[in-house]
Parts: sequence; structure tokens; C-alpha cells
Amino acid sequence: MIIIFILISLALGFMIAVVYQKKKAPLRQIIPQQNNISTQTPSCLEDKIWYESEIKFLFKFDEKLISASGLQDVVRYITEAAHDFFPIERTVFLTWDKNSEKLELACAIGWEHDRGWESLVIDKDSISGFVMRNREVLVVSDLAQDQYLRKLNKEAYLKKAFISAPLIYKDEVLGVLHVCDKKTPGPFTQREVSVVMNIVRMGAIALQNVRLHEQTSKRAVELEMAYDELKEMQDKLIQSEKLRAIGQLASGVAHEMRNPIGIIMQGVAYLEQIISPEAKEPRDTLSIVKENAQRADRIVISLLDFSRAAKLELHPEHIGSILDNSLNLVKTELRNIEVAREIQEGLPMVLADKNKLTQVFINLFMNAIHAMPGAGKLTIRAFVKQLEEARDNADGRLDNSFKAGEKVIAVEIEDTGTGISEENLKRIFDPFFTTKGPGKGTGLGLSLSQNIIIMHKGLIEVKSQVGKGTRVIINLRISGKEGG
Repeated sequence: MIIIFILISLALGFMIAVVYQKKKAPLRQIIPQQNNISTQTPSCLEDKIWYESEIKFLFKFDEKLISASGLQDVVRYITEAAHDFFPIERTVFLTWDKNSEKLELACAIGWEHDRGWESLVIDKDSISGFVMRNREVLVVSDLAQDQYLRKLNKEAYLKKAFISAPLIYKDEVLGVLHVCDKKTPGPFTQREVSVVMNIVRMGAIALQNVRLHEQTSKRAVELEMAYDELKEMQDKLIQSEKLRAIGQLASGVAHEMRNPIGIIMQGVAYLEQIISPEAKEPRDTLSIVKENAQRADRIVISLLDFSRAAKLELHPEHIGSILDNSLNLVKTELRNIEVAREIQEGLPMVLADKNKLTQVFINLFMNAIHAMPGAGKLTIRAFVKQLEEARDNADGRLDNSFKAGEKVIAVEIEDTGTGISEENLKRIFDPFFTTKGPGKGTGLGLSLSQNIIIMHKGLIEVKSQVGKGTRVIINLRISGKEGG
């Protein structure tokens, strides 16, 4: 009975060991030939030395994979690990792109390929494709003698003996590692195959982790960009609503102020007629009242212009002519200022309201002149420009946006004046905001200019540096008719 019991126990133990061994090794080995792997029985000392060196190597390999900062690092570490551990001629690592369904060369050591190619693409009917489809380690001692593999397309780096192992993570093939041609005599041993299998297992985990990390980082960047775009659009909507509310308020205030200002102006005209020319002091006082009443009237007109969305009278116009006419209207203010006119010849026409654009340019010229109280240089440019990226104007409407690659007429008005601080630059288009002293500006000029450019479906922006000057850039659409 005891003997029978012992025999049954041994049989059960053997069966458990077989089942455990099958579960432990998900990567199997394809051995086309009977003598691919050396079956020499090692001594205990050889075993100990080998396993100590293998464990030490795998620990270092793991440390490298953990320290990898990106996909290229992981690919390089996997390829270097196989080449550094074995006395072999070549190591080649291919990655699988599931989108294009292609194997591409990721890294190679000991094999010089055409460096002019961005990547080496391996077809699925190759030995690498065979390894990938079967998801198993392939061990070959002599490729020329292998009848089955001779039917497949052979890669140039697979010459005689090699181990080819797929990198698999949760049933997904990530790539194929080739360890090629030993420098020492004899075929690849079971120990060496085992090391390769450990490299691809660890490498697959690291490769998947870094891919997931890069995908997460990319997604985070995309979300941040989407948030910035949403915030920018929200700011534009708020600005648009704010301008609309200010416009309604300005319109109401302007209409209420016109009557009292008109009465004051009539009173001034009456007093000018009855006051004696010899009465110097009353006449000086009357002159001050008249000057300020006229200034108030100009502010009211500006408010009405700002609040009204007047319809444009659009016609094909030469932008150079509009700039020259506008400049001519402010020539009396250009006392100590050098003017440089850089207008490109043969510019296409713009579809524009000439009077409204003249109003914009005069305002910009006067701002530049006031920024150069002593002396300076005013540069006026107009040229055709191709936009490198899509651009939206201030109101954010899609039909007003510029597309990447679109050609526009660019107008630049640049001065060498005092410049605008970064803090003030963010507010220059706000209604009633001005950096000029009391009595020198209403703060409506740039707001009104921006509205006019938006009505033209154009874009206006300002760049400035304190102490160096300011450059206003306007992009206008080409009318489609050729300029003269």
C-alpha cells in the first residue's frame, strides 16, 4: 500500500509541475530544426555563474528602462541590452505600427542600412512578420538549411543563426527583436534564449508604459490648448457684449448731451457778437468756453460714431492711395518727424470704405506723432503677406477669420516713440482707455479703429516696447481685382 501511495504522489507531483510550467511560459519557442538549441548539460558551478550574471544584467536593464525619458530611449535600451549581453554580430529592433500595419526599423546595432531612409519598412510576409503573427520566439541555427523559412522574404540582417522574439503586452504585439549570429562557436543555448525572452517581456512593459505616458501627455496638451481656445473665445464674447453695452450707453449719453452743447454753442456765438472787441478778459473767457464746447461736441460725435454700426460703402480701392491721402491730411503735424514710405508696387486692391479707413489711418498717425513729441521716425509699409497660421479677429466670428496660407494686404504703421507698457498694451482697445494726459484724448480712437477694421473683416494688432516704439499691424482682405 505504501509503495502504491508513493507512486500516486509522484505522478500527481509530475502533473502539477507540467501544468505550472505551461502557465509560466506564455512565449513559446518555434524550433524548425531538431538541433537548434544546445542541450549540453552544464555543471552546477556554470549554472551559478550564469544565473548570477543574468540576474545582475536584468537588474541593470530594469534600472535603465525605469530611467528612460521617452520612446527612443526605451527602444535604444532594449537593442543595447541584447547586444551587450551576448557575443553577437547584430541586434535589430522593429516596432509594429497598428495604424499603418507595418513593421518599421526602430534601432539597429552592428548592421549598416541605408541612412537616407527615414525608416525601413518590413512586409508581413517576411520572417519578422512570421514571428509577429505566430507570437512565438523563433530560434534558427542555419537559415540556409531551413526548408520552411526559405519560403518567406528574408531580411538582409538575418544571415545565418538568430533568435527572433516578439514584444507582446496583453495580447498586443509591439515589435520584434532580432539577436543575430554568435561570435562564439555553437548554436544558441537554452540559457541565451531565456535571456532574450526576459528582455522582450521587460521591454514590452516599458514600451507600453512610455507610449501610454506620451499619449497622456499629448492629451493633456490638447486639453490645455482647447481650454485656452475656449477661454479666448469667452473673453471675446465678454468683450463683444461689453462693447455693445458701452455702445448703447454712449449713444444715449451722446444724444442727451447734444442739446445742451448746442445751446452753449449758440450762447457763445451770441456773446461774440455783443461783447466789445476791446473787452479782452471777457473775450478770452469766451474763447476758453468755445474751445471746450467744441471739444465736448467732438467727443459726442466720437461717441455716436462708436455706438453706430454704420453700413460700409465698400469699393475696390488702392491701399497706397488711401495711406497717402491720410498722410497728407496730417502733414502739418509732422514737424520734426522723418517719414519713410515703403509701399509695395502693384499691390492688389482691397474691398474697403475709403472714408472709414482714412479715419483709422489718421488716428494711428496722430497717435504715433503724439508718441514722438521731440522727434522721431514714422514708417508706413504696405505689402502682400501670406499668413503662416489661421487668425481670428477680435469679435471671434468664423466668417471673419483668416485661414492659414491666405494672402492678405498687410499695413504697418511704426514709430520710434515712447512705446506702451505691457500692462497698458492689454487695454488699448478698451473704450475710454487712454495713456494721454487730461484733455488730450478721449480713449475712443483705437476702439473706433478696431470696430472699423472688424467691419472690414480684417485684423488689427499692436506690438510695442517701452522706449523703443510701437508697431500697428493691419491685415485686410484682397478684393480679387488686380491693382495697377
